Amino acid sequence: MKYIILLFSFCPLLAEAQVKFDNVWMLGTHNSISTPTINRGFKLDFQETPPRLDTMSIPFDFSAIAGICDSVGKLLFYTNGCTIANRDHEEMANGAEINEGGLVYKYNCLGYFSQGDNLGYPTHQGCLILPWPGKAKRYMLLHLHKPDTMSLWYIENLKYSVVDMSGDDGLGEVIEKNHQVYQDTFLDMLTSVRHANGRDWWIVLPKYNMGRYYSFLLSPEGISEPIIQDIGNPVAHPTWGIQAMFSPNGKKYANMSPETGLQVFDFDRCSGNMKAVFHCDDLVFRTDILSSYACGVAFSPSSRFLYVVSGINLTQFDMRAEDILSSKVHLAQYDGFGYLHGKDISPLPTNFYQMMLAPDGKIYMSTPNGTRFFHVIHHPDSLGLACDFEQRGLEFPTSHSFSPPNFPHFRLYDLPGSPCDTLGINGPQPPEDTLPPPPVCGTYLSLWPNPVSSIASVELPDCQGGLLSIFDAAGRLIEEQRIAPGEGAHPIVVAQYVPGIYFVRFWPDKEGDVVVRGLSVVR
Repeated sequence: MKYIILLFSFCPLLAEAQVKFDNVWMLGTHNSISTPTINRGFKLDFQETPPRLDTMSIPFDFSAIAGICDSVGKLLFYTNGCTIANRDHEEMANGAEINEGGLVYKYNCLGYFSQGDNLGYPTHQGCLILPWPGKAKRYMLLHLHKPDTMSLWYIENLKYSVVDMSGDDGLGEVIEKNHQVYQDTFLDMLTSVRHANGRDWWIVLPKYNMGRYYSFLLSPEGISEPIIQDIGNPVAHPTWGIQAMFSPNGKKYANMSPETGLQVFDFDRCSGNMKAVFHCDDLVFRTDILSSYACGVAFSPSSRFLYVVSGINLTQFDMRAEDILSSKVHLAQYDGFGYLHGKDISPLPTNFYQMMLAPDGKIYMSTPNGTRFFHVIHHPDSLGLACDFEQRGLEFPTSHSFSPPNFPHFRLYDLPGSPCDTLGINGPQPPEDTLPPPPVCGTYLSLWPNPVSSIASVELPDCQGGLLSIFDAAGRLIEEQRIAPGEGAHPIVVAQYVPGIYFVRFWPDKEGDVVVRGLSVVR
């Protein structure tokens, strides 16, 4: 009986220990901005608060990024999708020529994209590392592969390689390489979520230009044949500038692309089945998304708030709102800052791109250029502007290109009470949303761009109408406009305003708070 008690009590301890697999983020430059002789990288370590930054030489340039730590948060290995590096930042034994052959290998590792060959793009969400369930010290690297053909707009293969950390005196060794999982036309949206049994993993990929999703199960036996569902709207886009993400509680799956916009699905962690919940494509037409081709999605730690990058804008949605579209709050617009890299006379803009929830509970956002900054959402479980989004909130010692590392939510385990919670793992559960439910029709006001020189846009919930008043700094009324319910974005023409500070007040027709926002007019 003592042995049985020890076995069952050990499972939660294992689960508690494994929450630090994403504790170290390896970052660095891509060929397009690095020199031929120096590959500079750096490590973002979340063992400390704020996270510690250390620079080092790395054996390759980054485009797609994945890495993994041990149970106490110490780096094991990382990859750019073509080569695997060990914890000493050296090429792992047998770790070269991952994904060898084809366009992905050329763009991610041979620098074809930087050499002016514009036949395609490197992958950005193209690799992912998972612990192989039931196999101690073995990890599976999933990687997307595109043959050396003219298939420029999509991925054609999902492959895997296997790392055994008992090899090479504990530095790790690649024991299997470039195995084919499945062939089809996929998008660069490689994501994963833990099965409701607390042990296995679902791996999800959307098909190119079709509302079809593939759910593969990774178990001790390996990767299963996929569950295939035709659902949602087609996503047709080149192999970058897009992103997909699961919520920390595993209940929602979201993706974002320039042409299709935002899609959100319910996900069943027992069966791998999906159900369409929400689609928003108005983001595409209200932003400069098609000029920057940059999108991103990330959920807050409690899974309540979804953050969406559409071009140069950041928006928040409340997943608990009765009408999710009406909960949309515009948080920020890229402020135009450009960083001069070295002696390069061309400014590299720090506009918005992909996002990732970090172990410290913050969301970090990359830029689609080689810059020394991440943008930061400091309090992502707070409503609206209280989330405290800071442009360039984290500065690096050297440049980083494109994407954050691609991780699943390691702090998610079994689904208590579900039919497939049969292994007795009983791991820690993700945090619950503690905020009060949103009102049926609240008063949210988003005002952008700000500062503005010609036309500003006011956004309100579709359910709310009221009186919009504009005052100058002395409190004098400049103009008033009535906004009807459902009007959405409402323009304010300030071309004739004297430069200075103005105040925009909205007095709702329905029950709700009066909202006042400052507006800076510049020339």
